[in-house]
Amino acid sequence: MNKFKILIDDILKVSKFTKTSKKKRRIILSVFLSNVIVFFDILIILIFTNIFTSNPDFQNFIVEFFMKNLFLFPLIIVFRFLFMYVEKMNVLGLKLKIEENLRTNLINEIFDKGNYSIADAYYFINTISIQVGSFYKTLTVLLSSLLQVLAYAAYLIYSDFNTVLVFFIGLLVLAYPTYLLTKIGRKYAHLTYGYGEEISKETEKVLDNLFLIKIVNSVSKEIKKFSSSAKNYFDSSYNNLKFGTMNALLPNFSTMLLLSILLVFFNFVKVLTLDFIGVMLRLFQTLGVFNQNISLINEYHVYLENLYLMEKNKTASYSENFQVNISLENNKAIVISDATFKYFNSEEYIFENLNLTIPRGKHVMITGPNGTGKSTLLGLFSGVFYPESGLVETHSNKFGYVGASPMILNSTLKDNLTYALDKKIDDKEMINMLEKFKLFNEKNFDLDKKVSNKTLSMGQMQKISFIRALLSGVEILILDESTSNLDAESRQLIFKILKDLNITIINSTHNKEDFDNVDIYIELFLSENGKRDLVVT
Repeated sequence: MNKFKILIDDILKVSKFTKTSKKKRRIILSVFLSNVIVFFDILIILIFTNIFTSNPDFQNFIVEFFMKNLFLFPLIIVFRFLFMYVEKMNVLGLKLKIEENLRTNLINEIFDKGNYSIADAYYFINTISIQVGSFYKTLTVLLSSLLQVLAYAAYLIYSDFNTVLVFFIGLLVLAYPTYLLTKIGRKYAHLTYGYGEEISKETEKVLDNLFLIKIVNSVSKEIKKFSSSAKNYFDSSYNNLKFGTMNALLPNFSTMLLLSILLVFFNFVKVLTLDFIGVMLRLFQTLGVFNQNISLINEYHVYLENLYLMEKNKTASYSENFQVNISLENNKAIVISDATFKYFNSEEYIFENLNLTIPRGKHVMITGPNGTGKSTLLGLFSGVFYPESGLVETHSNKFGYVGASPMILNSTLKDNLTYALDKKIDDKEMINMLEKFKLFNEKNFDLDKKVSNKTLSMGQMQKISFIRALLSGVEILILDESTSNLDAESRQLIFKILKDLNITIINSTHNKEDFDNVDIYIELFLSENGKRDLVVT
């Protein structure tokens, strides 16, 4: 009963989150079509039985009609195929539509909320949306197979109630193994999910640090750890599949076993007609499908729980904790007051009671080891992230950003330079910028020239990002390892250009040569109690 309640709760919560209630007609259509297919299946069984036995006792009007018009028999087969095709495509279409809706919903939520890490964002948009779409596909198949089971059972009861009664009593005896297998399968489904996350993290770590691992000769150590994670995932996945397969095959096994017992010990051979046996076998084939989808529903609950965490995260909005204050006093660019921040679905706070002031028109350098929160701090400065409590104020909303991996459109040079700009830029101004940054070794710049991340070097892409930011009329420029792919000459050129501008520059970098004369240094570090702290000089 508890499992049924969990299933109903899952359906209601997910329907609300994905707005699937508007597509209930598609579910109803699939259920209807599946039961039309049941009608065709029973009709085909009856016609075949009549053909092979020439049973004179058939009084069914429909069967008699088709027996007199056997030329219609191929049409029954064709229509059955068409109905099955439409039903399956309808289910798959529903699955894909759910994925589409959910992906759009999730990416809007991630942009709006301001406390999702890149890893969490990627996981929700890709993994969760696919699994929830599959949940709805499985649910639809489950409902359809349930009604099919009821339809086949109704026919059998109508045919020979006593035989069916004895048969179902026997099935009840065998029901416990099904319950046990489902319970064990749910356990391994949760284990598989956990080990799947573990091996994903191990894979990411190994690939991101490939050079380091090989150079310091820690390959064998990392392979051992990876192999352990892979084995755990394989073992749990195999057990999950093993018990799931047994659960799916159990109805068919139970049917054959009970039939053999009835035939041998109860002499039911006289009452078990070909049509009765045919429909009974079809019934328990459908029961196998039903059982299999019950097991899948249990597995999807793991992913749905993660979706509910995101739903809870929607209940509180922290956007009011980031404000653009044009009249910010005393020539201040950014003021952070008692800010507290942690990422969604994390227990660890990155910053607690953070207070920091960035003066207007100054060059600020942020340094510190990996993991100390440099990128998170940049996100708080710019409104990409919102503090859970406290306040971030900025004198301007004209932010620019240049990162280590610039975004380059597969389009013209002009389109890349003017991406997301809300004002028209004169061609001459763009060309002057290209010449100033020495983007290409050429005299005549073709703004309609096609460029992409395959035709440009990383250094050229970063230069384009700088030009794009300056053309926008930026007042606060955020740099995150923005010169990591530039040579010393290009770095000097770019920072000479920036120093001549009256803008606030906040530069997170490991390269202390970025500025010769930095106005403010902010060094982030982890204190002895594990908390992040900073020193301003």
